[in-house]
Amino acid sequence: MSVRTEPAAQPGLSSLIAGILKDAKELAVQGAALAKLEVKDELLKAKSAAIAAGIGVGVAAVGGVLMILMVVHLLDAFTTIPLWGAYGIVGGVLLLLGAMMFIVGKGKVD
Repeated sequence: MSVRTEPAAQPGLSSLIAGILKDAKELAVQGAALAKLEVKDELLKAKSAAIAAGIGVGVAAVGGVLMILMVVHLLDAFTTIPLWGAYGIVGGVLLLLGAMMFIVGKGKVD
């Protein structure tokens, strides 16, 4: 007795193309979702870094102001210059430094 087995039905070309298109669509959707999560993660990291940098700049600014006040009072304590004169000298020096930095920056832009 011979047993005859029938060959498995081969999928048609249209069903193969439909399957490929379905897989490509799923892959594109998953890729977009992954990209969205990566961007969200990077934005959270950037936000955290910006907050830390902002706090650092604020603390450094307060430290800078205190150092300037220290220089003013050192001038007052160790010279015969009155306090208002010490403020004037330090303010003038800072004004000159700021003006020089502005001119240098403007020159780099042009």
